[in-house]
Amino acid sequence: MLALGILIHFDWLLWKLYIYFKPELWQLLNISLLIKHLYVGLITFPLLLLLMLLCWVYRDSRKAEQILPYICVLAFGLSMLRDAYLSGIMSPATSLTFMLSLIVGLFLFDRAVIYSAGLLVLALMGWLMFQTLNAKLPYAPLFITHHSVDPAQASMLWTATMLWFMAPILIGGMILLEVLLSQWRDREKRVETLSQTDPLTSLYNRRTIYHFLAQLLDERQTQERLHSLILLDLDFFKQINDQHGHSVGDRALVATAAALKNTIRQHDMVGRFGGEEFIIVIADTSREKTLQIAERCRNELTQLKVYNDHQELVPISASFGITHFSPHCTLDHILKHADDALYRAKNMGRNQVVHYDEYMNQSRAI
Repeated sequence: MLALGILIHFDWLLWKLYIYFKPELWQLLNISLLIKHLYVGLITFPLLLLLMLLCWVYRDSRKAEQILPYICVLAFGLSMLRDAYLSGIMSPATSLTFMLSLIVGLFLFDRAVIYSAGLLVLALMGWLMFQTLNAKLPYAPLFITHHSVDPAQASMLWTATMLWFMAPILIGGMILLEVLLSQWRDREKRVETLSQTDPLTSLYNRRTIYHFLAQLLDERQTQERLHSLILLDLDFFKQINDQHGHSVGDRALVATAAALKNTIRQHDMVGRFGGEEFIIVIADTSREKTLQIAERCRNELTQLKVYNDHQELVPISASFGITHFSPHCTLDHILKHADDALYRAKNMGRNQVVHYDEYMNQSRAI
């Protein structure tokens, strides 16, 4: 905010110095008022720089973080108000400066900071307008002259002045807004990513997996496509935590997540279903292909190198349950089928891959 204020004041100083060194333009302005406020501007400009330096020096101070924003925003607003009155409180440059400053300020600061300073500045602007309407104060006194001037020259100077003031405000404000919007978009993307992923493994979380499964179920109703679901659970994971500690258990989970992500196909989805349980969703596949992927994942997990704090190898394995989406099956049914197959794999001795259809066929045969 101070940087924007310094830019605007620098722009004002350049304009006043230009007029000061162009005597042929003096008759079009109140030159004595301009010179007087030129000196005021030469004082205001370094004061804003000093305040900006003060913010940088005390950037790590908690107390300064609470106080300096109010001081800086108020100093910015009051310094703008003086020049706004000189050039016209309702001029295009003043309106643009006020609106852009308000928008940028709401991005940068807490609303209490902006509204407290903004309401004070707005009240002063209202008072100046009221005084002008009652003929107690002149409007745009900088452009009031007692000389007889050519209206065309006066209009040209006023228009050029407004363009001079508006250009840097518009360019600087838009650049600053673009920077702030880019940061906001990046933050929104990070928040969206965090809401979709598990913080430990960086895999998709249960909610995201459910959403993806729901989409596949909707597609299945209109297209002849075969989708599969693999549910896997790390074997004896509680023993890993009990014998080696939870930090080693976390290492095992992270290593498992990386292995699964590197093993599945690019367009498949893997997520952490909860605790030591993971889920893989495979779209557009076959029964044989799903079994191959599950076996490949199972084999990769047995080859993982996870060590405890004593550099001892911790064996990793997992049990897998597979099911395919079937017509008129709900999400609960699909998850139940995969879960039944998973527990069948555990009952068979763990580190196994069991397909739900095979499990059901064996159950019927018995």
